[in-house]
Amino acid sequence: MSETNLHPALQKLAATHRRRLRLLGLWLFLAAAGFLMLLMVKAFTGQDAGSLLLLGLVGLLMLPAMAFAGGLMWYLDRRLSRGLDEIERLLRDCAPQAARLTPLGRGDGMGLLATLQLATEPTAPAKPLHALINPSFRWSAPPLGEIDVRLYCRELAPDRLWIALGAGGAPLIGKLIDRDAYRRRRLLLAVSLILLTFLLAVLAGTRLVAG
Repeated sequence: MSETNLHPALQKLAATHRRRLRLLGLWLFLAAAGFLMLLMVKAFTGQDAGSLLLLGLVGLLMLPAMAFAGGLMWYLDRRLSRGLDEIERLLRDCAPQAARLTPLGRGDGMGLLATLQLATEPTAPAKPLHALINPSFRWSAPPLGEIDVRLYCRELAPDRLWIALGAGGAPLIGKLIDRDAYRRRRLLLAVSLILLTFLLAVLAGTRLVAG
């Protein structure tokens, strides 16, 4: 979908993230070119067979590496386009609901957890709704405090995508979640990272002792 055909609230997001993708591609190209140039200088100044062989080997490996980087950039761009298309359909097909998002704590790489209360429910429901606002590096920056929004969502159920427009039409994008299941996933991820770090530390210590 062309950026000009998107909802005005999404056009800036689309332009920003495509610019980030182009910048990422440029940095990958410059890093690969700089590394290859360094090897070329070393090979031509060293004038030994080992340096020339290493240059040829790296040159051969660079081709599939660049092809992989190009495929990765294509995948990220396609995923972004699909996400924007789905959000565009929400804005087009769903009626807006007045709601209030209240952040719980601070955001991290997995997003910002918040409670969601509809304006049609003046009192807190028996089981409050919880929403995960996507990380700021993926979409737009999460709110710092309580905010009133216009919510677009097909169904108020876990794992349902939503978009909320705040003051001035600033978009917030995320999904509804089950808070208990979210906490279990976070705990499992933390335990896995601790075990992986411990395993790597043991392997590194074993190599040092063996060396």
